[in-house]
Amino acid sequence: MSKDKPKVYVVKNERNLVRDSFSNAIINKDSNAYMKYLRRTSKEAEKQEEIEQLKSDVQEIKTLLTKLLERT
Repeated sequence: MSKDKPKVYVVKNERNLVRDSFSNAIINKDSNAYMKYLRRTSKEAEKQEEIEQLKSDVQEIKTLLTKLLERT
């Protein structure tokens, strides 16, 4: 086994992508794109949490309405 440092090769026609010679993985070197990805996934997670909270609120309202109707 060689102890040489793995090399990276630029992917053809993609200046922000390189291939690691050791793992054969494609690596994106564009940090701005990565930050955009992180912000986008964070926003999606926030939206999903909001949806789950709204579902819970609606269920609670339905339960309260049912109890209210049972009293009358």
